[in-house]
Amino acid sequence: MNLFNSLSKRSINHVSIAQIAMFFISILVSAGSVNAGEGHDHGDKAPAASTGAGSPRVASHSDLFELVGIVDKGEMTLYLDRHPSNEPVIGAKIEVEAGAAKGIATPQADGTYRFKHGLLAQPGNLSVSFTVMAGKESDLLAGDLKIEDPHASHAHDEAARPWLRWLAYAGTALALLAITFMAARRLRRPARL
Repeated sequence: MNLFNSLSKRSINHVSIAQIAMFFISILVSAGSVNAGEGHDHGDKAPAASTGAGSPRVASHSDLFELVGIVDKGEMTLYLDRHPSNEPVIGAKIEVEAGAAKGIATPQADGTYRFKHGLLAQPGNLSVSFTVMAGKESDLLAGDLKIEDPHASHAHDEAARPWLRWLAYAGTALALLAITFMAARRLRRPARL
């Protein structure tokens, strides 16, 4: 298990502690230069906005309807289905109220509804209510929407976990010291025949 067991006694005498230390320091430096993950390279190219699972959303349902709203760039796309059958509801009238933003969602050709308002592009928490009228049926649905600031989340990630980087550095330094100490002890021992 010892790193130096695989080396012959003759080669240990030719390897200095400084050479061993320099080897592990170069590994530490090269490992530190590749720790930037996807979207964290801080290059000239800005990360692309996503409308996937990370987009702000609100969901609500009743005995009649199920509604999901997904927000992207100040526009909410609404998906309205019948709750028991999961059948899309087409041609409904949906009144939206999200804080100071009020209006009627516009039906789209693909069966979704769109509601656009500048307030949906600003970070914050909103209580959202939807008044749905489909034929003779009507219902009131409500939910909470949390819109994150895309710039603040990156800054928060960097500020919230600096200790992880320092913990990795400290662990590597301790491992380097332990290996150097073991090498020094090995070099001081007299050779046995």
